[in-house]
Amino acid sequence: MKKSRRGLLKLTGIGVAGTEIWQPFTIIQGKTSKNNRAIVDSAVATLEDGSVISIPFWRVDSGKDGPSLLLIAAQHGNEVQGAEVARRFKEICANRIRAGSVWLIPMAELRGIRIRRYTVESQPDLRVQDKAFHRSWPGNPDGNDTERIAYTLDQAVVRHCSHAMDMHCWEHVNAAETLAEKDNESSRALGDVTATRFISYRNTSMPKSENMSFSQLVLKRGASFTVMELSGQYQMQERQVLMGLSSMVNIAKLLGMIEGEPEQIKPRVVRTPETSHELHAPDSGIFMPALQRDKKRTLMPEDFVEEGQQIGHIIRESDLVTVPVIAPVSGYMWLYGLCHWGLCDDNLPAQHPYTEEGELIAVIVTEKTP
Repeated sequence: MKKSRRGLLKLTGIGVAGTEIWQPFTIIQGKTSKNNRAIVDSAVATLEDGSVISIPFWRVDSGKDGPSLLLIAAQHGNEVQGAEVARRFKEICANRIRAGSVWLIPMAELRGIRIRRYTVESQPDLRVQDKAFHRSWPGNPDGNDTERIAYTLDQAVVRHCSHAMDMHCWEHVNAAETLAEKDNESSRALGDVTATRFISYRNTSMPKSENMSFSQLVLKRGASFTVMELSGQYQMQERQVLMGLSSMVNIAKLLGMIEGEPEQIKPRVVRTPETSHELHAPDSGIFMPALQRDKKRTLMPEDFVEEGQQIGHIIRESDLVTVPVIAPVSGYMWLYGLCHWGLCDDNLPAQHPYTEEGELIAVIVTEKTP
């Protein structure tokens, strides 16, 4: 971790010493409030077969007027790191929020979590988009099971909220990134104070069908939102949880719900086609990641590399020659490592280190447009 992350991690009770994580004395600075109500409630849906499913959520209420901030996590059953972000943020809010309320749905796609899959309607390596949870909003009490669950969550939680964080996790070969709104000013402000190294901007369009994504629903209702992709599915990583937690604290500070000003990571890297540089395998063979310059661990997404630095090598299959893989520019690695097809985190062959000539190995993002 670079020195610029130190101040940011202190917000959430984490400091850094080299690459080791340690726990300081306080969570965040400021006066503690012990009067906030923290409750567990549930959204209860009746499924097509007549069975009932209960999706639990937390609500923390300051007892004072203010924003209603939602964190929804695990809309896909293999994207679980946001659940721990929600739990830790709940503890902070129970003691620290001074205005408004916080709503936390840590396990939205509970059925997918139970079977350890992207969504309950999918099999490994197959995404069933028409029944995917994140595309089923605002739901339908008489629709399919996914729509029924989305409807109950919307009625119990989502419709009450003025601001929202939609927290996902993509494959481990990609660094965490905030997917912020480009032109919607209030939504863009939420994305701008998040704690990921990478940020990109987009405009959410309105759907033609009745079902829509969570982001589309929130935007349609005039609320503010941002989306985050943490790095890694099917796993919990402290580094990723901290980025999510720091982001939620920063958003709460921006909204005046927690005392203080947001503290951000520097430099912030805006990922665009112009700043992104793809690095493809020069030969076919087995790819081996390089060590960091301090030789303590292998390189990973988000690490900074310099132009001309070796980021790995290939043992060429034809003659066993070691072929170096060299960074063409200086920048931060947004993608690093092999992901042979979608949903690689749930399929070992998709993570195999064999690469064919021309296959994508890394994407390095520069701080400024060349």
